[in-house]
Amino acid sequence: MPTKTSTSHSSNEPDHVLLVIGGSTPSARALRHIDAFQRVVCADSGVDHARVLGLTPDLVLGDMDSISDDSRAWAATQKARFEIADRDKDQTDTELALSAIVSWRPRALTVLWGGGNRVDHVLGVMAAVAAPLLSALDRIDLWVANDLVHVLHGPRSVELDSPVDTVVSLVPLGGPVTGVNTTGLKWELHEETLRSDSARGVSNVVVGAARIDIAAGVLAVIVSARALIESATGVRAHHHEENP
Repeated sequence: MPTKTSTSHSSNEPDHVLLVIGGSTPSARALRHIDAFQRVVCADSGVDHARVLGLTPDLVLGDMDSISDDSRAWAATQKARFEIADRDKDQTDTELALSAIVSWRPRALTVLWGGGNRVDHVLGVMAAVAAPLLSALDRIDLWVANDLVHVLHGPRSVELDSPVDTVVSLVPLGGPVTGVNTTGLKWELHEETLRSDSARGVSNVVVGAARIDIAAGVLAVIVSARALIESATGVRAHHHEENP
């Protein structure tokens, strides 16, 4: 896999941005499976996690209600730029960070998150990555502890180089996902519609070279990352139109 790197403050329009958010500390193992990135953004206490993981932040956003004093001072010594929001705001710190990232017009985004013990935070993060403003990005990956989620804004497709027997779940975000086609999964879908009020796409299984295509909607493709990490497999995501 490509090694991680950060060439901070070197480009106005980075190709790939890494966003570190709050909650539990992300998995260090996940970093070994993230493509090279050009900029690191931290949402509030994501700075604490970035510091532990050896990542240097370029931009720190949020209301600063959970970042530690030590990490805030450390980020300042690293010449990180701060954008401090009022605590009485309508957006989460993650949403503020995503808005800033989209303005740079990157091709790809990876969100690094350790998860946590609050269901509202889980739902909030999933809602944030499903927002229409992210639809212009070619690839959106979300690491949740040791699980990997590919967020597809249709029309999109993703190819998984995952071992046979890897568990893969297809979960619609925010509404129905239409034109769903799969290959390489035990239970294939052909021009299907997956709805957010049904768990039909949960717990499928890889049986070969797997690919998922969607025509419209937002789909979370959740891959069991234990198999991914242990086998050092990779992932390629594409525009739907580029892979007829």
